[in-house]
Amino acid sequence: MSYIKKVEISKLFGELEINWILDPKVNILIGKNGSGKTTLLRLIRNVMMSSHGTFLSSDSGIDAIRIELAENKYISASKEEALFQPHANKLVKPLHHMNDEVPLSGVYRVESNLFPKEKNNNFSEVINLCYVNTFEMSLEDVDVSKSRKASSVKTELDVVLERLMNDWKSYLLKLKILAEKVTVSFDKKIRQLTAKESVDVNDLQALKNLLNEKTEQIDDINFYKNRFIQRINALFSDSNKRIDFDKSNAIIFRNHNGKYFSVYELSSGEKQMLIILLNVLVQENQPSIILMDEPEISLHLAWQHKLIDIIQSLNDNCQLIIVTHAAGVFSKGWQDKITKMADITTGQS
Repeated sequence: MSYIKKVEISKLFGELEINWILDPKVNILIGKNGSGKTTLLRLIRNVMMSSHGTFLSSDSGIDAIRIELAENKYISASKEEALFQPHANKLVKPLHHMNDEVPLSGVYRVESNLFPKEKNNNFSEVINLCYVNTFEMSLEDVDVSKSRKASSVKTELDVVLERLMNDWKSYLLKLKILAEKVTVSFDKKIRQLTAKESVDVNDLQALKNLLNEKTEQIDDINFYKNRFIQRINALFSDSNKRIDFDKSNAIIFRNHNGKYFSVYELSSGEKQMLIILLNVLVQENQPSIILMDEPEISLHLAWQHKLIDIIQSLNDNCQLIIVTHAAGVFSKGWQDKITKMADITTGQS
C-alpha cells in the first residue's frame, strides 16, 4: 500500500476528534505546542507497525483510530478495555523520551483487510514505513551498552547513525549483486561476439551497443546512490567536507586538506541531514511512507528550504508526512500541502 489517504481518530486526549485527508506525496502538519501533532504521528506509526488481530497499547488516551490506505485498504484499532499498565512493554516512544515511564491507558484491538483474518502478519510486510526522529541528546540519557558509551558513539544521533551505517553497507551489497548480474549477462554475449573468427561492421556495431547498454544498466543501478553522494557533497560544501569511504565501505568524510572525519564527528545539523537522507535512500526508491517529526531542528535555514526537494529526488515514490513548528521553511512551493492541526480537529482544545 503506497500511501495513506485518511486518518480518523476518536477521542485524542480523551476529547478531540481528528479527520485528516492526506495528499499522496507531501503533507506538512503544523500546530501550536500541545496540539497533538507528534502524538498523531506516533499513533500512525504504532498502528502501522502492529499486526492484524493483536493488541496495541498506547499512552494517547484515544478510543479508536482508522487509517485508510490506497486501494481501499485500511487498518483500525479500537479500545477493548480500559487498563492501566505501568510496567507493560512500550511499543513506540520517540527517541527524545526514551527513558520516560509512560503509563499505558488502554488495550486496543487491531483489524485490517490487508491480510485474511486468519493470518496474523505484520503490516510492515506490505507497508514500507520509515519513521525519522532526529532529536539530539547525550548518551547519558539513552539506554545503551557500556561498550558503545566507550566508543565514538556519544549521542543519540550517533546510535541512529551506527544503525544506518549497517543499512548503508547492506544497500551497497544489493547494488553490487545487481551490477554483477548485469555484468555476467552482458559479458557472456560480448564473449560470444568477440569469439568469431572474423567480424564485420554489423558485429562491431552490435558490440558497441552491448557495451553501451551494459554501462547504462549499471549506471541505472547506481543512480540514486550517486545522486545521494552528490546531494550530500553539495550540502556540506560550505564546511569543505566530501563523502569518502573506509575499508569496510562505511561513510566517512574528508576536507580540502585531506583530513578524515567519521560520521560521529559531524555537527548535529550534518548528522541530522545525513540521517534523513540515508533513511530515504535505503528505501530503494520503493513506494514508502516517511514520517518525520520536526526535521528542521538543527538544520541550517538554506537546508530546510531544500529538504523536501532533496528527499523527493532520492525517492519520488514516497509519501512525506511532516509535523513541524516552522511551516514557513517549507512554504516555498509547498504552501498548498500545509495543514493546520486546528483544521482537522473538532471538540475541545
